[in-house]
Amino acid sequence: MTARPAKSKSAAKKTMAAQADVHALYERAVQDPGNDVKFFNRIFKKLRGHDPVSLREDFCGTAVLCAEWVKSGAERTALGVDLSQETINWGLEHRIVPAGRAVASRVSLVCADVREVKKPKVDIACALNFSYYCFKRREELLDYFRAVHAGLAKDGLFFLDLLGGTEAIMEGSTDNDHGDFIYRWEQARFDALTHDFLCHIHFLFPDGSKLLEAFTYDWRLWMAPELRDLLLEAGFSKVHAYWEKTNAEGEGTGAFYEPDYVENQEIWWTYLAAER
Repeated sequence: MTARPAKSKSAAKKTMAAQADVHALYERAVQDPGNDVKFFNRIFKKLRGHDPVSLREDFCGTAVLCAEWVKSGAERTALGVDLSQETINWGLEHRIVPAGRAVASRVSLVCADVREVKKPKVDIACALNFSYYCFKRREELLDYFRAVHAGLAKDGLFFLDLLGGTEAIMEGSTDNDHGDFIYRWEQARFDALTHDFLCHIHFLFPDGSKLLEAFTYDWRLWMAPELRDLLLEAGFSKVHAYWEKTNAEGEGTGAFYEPDYVENQEIWWTYLAAER
């Protein structure tokens, strides 16, 4: 993930765009740490028979997931790893320190390449919001998965999410209205030969001001079979794919199950869980 200085269409200093904080906007638009924690805990307990204690969040950004994890249990600890010291500093100031000493003392944040940090060993490692798509070459992603494997406890699990569907390989944009801002996801370019995938996040405000290209992603869109093969090659013993249940209207319910077969859709998002 590359955060760029936001571009505003308005020169006025007091526009909503000028006053906005891109990190806070990103958290609201993209992340759901409370449900992630619940999902991790449920799957870990189902597969391992006990509650997990330690979490490692790779590409942690503002570390809001680390904070949520530690808040969910008095014995829980979290390690966040990210390449952006500026983003880590924001997370410390706005998410970790304000949570209080009892929480902050159990969160460690490291500015480093996620492939280079292998200790301490943890119960759960995760790479969410497709962050590992930054590894475009097969050997790079395999090296990362091997590093994750090495950093897990004997019964550890690795969670990652992935994107797919017929619209995932198309150029275009999607708007999501959050009331006081619109989150626009733009797929600016997709190369069918390499699956190179250029995307942007824009934020639009009711006063007409905009933050264009607030975040830019230069990724490879990896497919589920590729990821499963790489995880197994990296040493993981088994890979589970989870799918979200839907209601009568076809809307996601937040509950996930492990299907035997999935018919392709226009767009889908799901989790993989790899057992060490």
